[in-house]
Amino acid sequence: MKISGTTDIGNRRSENQDKYIAGRLLNSVSFGFVCDGMGGVKGGEIASHTVAKYIEDALFVHNEDKIFNVEKTILSAIEDANSYIYNLGNKKNEYRGMGTTIAGVTIIGNQCTVYHAGDSRVYILRNGKLALVTKDHSVVQELLEHNKISANEARNHPRKNLITRAVGVEKQVQLDIAEVELAQGDVILCTTDGLTNFVSPLEIIEILSTDNVFSMPDKLIAKALANHATDNITAVVLSV
Repeated sequence: MKISGTTDIGNRRSENQDKYIAGRLLNSVSFGFVCDGMGGVKGGEIASHTVAKYIEDALFVHNEDKIFNVEKTILSAIEDANSYIYNLGNKKNEYRGMGTTIAGVTIIGNQCTVYHAGDSRVYILRNGKLALVTKDHSVVQELLEHNKISANEARNHPRKNLITRAVGVEKQVQLDIAEVELAQGDVILCTTDGLTNFVSPLEIIEILSTDNVFSMPDKLIAKALANHATDNITAVVLSV
């Protein structure tokens, strides 16, 4: 398993509210997560960094454990982070309503567990075909599903950034969890919407089809910047 990740402030933002974590434990558990914070200049940054830290700390407690429940560990960490963010938002007006998306994976052998809330995404490239594993929790996605707008209209919809799920916004967090069996050669991409709003699926396929995994996140971000990305941009790539 080869893993690489990076983040960029983008062309217009004054701060980067994205955060990512990625790595491989000594017990061969691989992981990669991206978080896209929201809720004011500091609130979004606090939310995204809090979730990432809670997950990373929880995983590394089990760094050398040969047997532990990875999914339960992740879910517990996200629930604890949700409580912290939600309570902090209720205590301080400047943080009220802050939260963060999350999209990520844990991998043991060829078994991949996907965790997701919000409009950050997880893709898998297999045999030259790009599959979106997650489904956006957003107002625009709901409009699409009810045939109220077209895919073309969705790309530039004025409510495009309104999400319906996030960590820290409600007392209880609701996550989508999926299991995927990986194959040799699969490339997994976890990314925030700062990338997917400005880089097309064909451009993603082209970059993920190159040989050097460790340059893929930089190339993806460079493409987003060249396409005039206005948001923070984050990408984590895991190659089987």
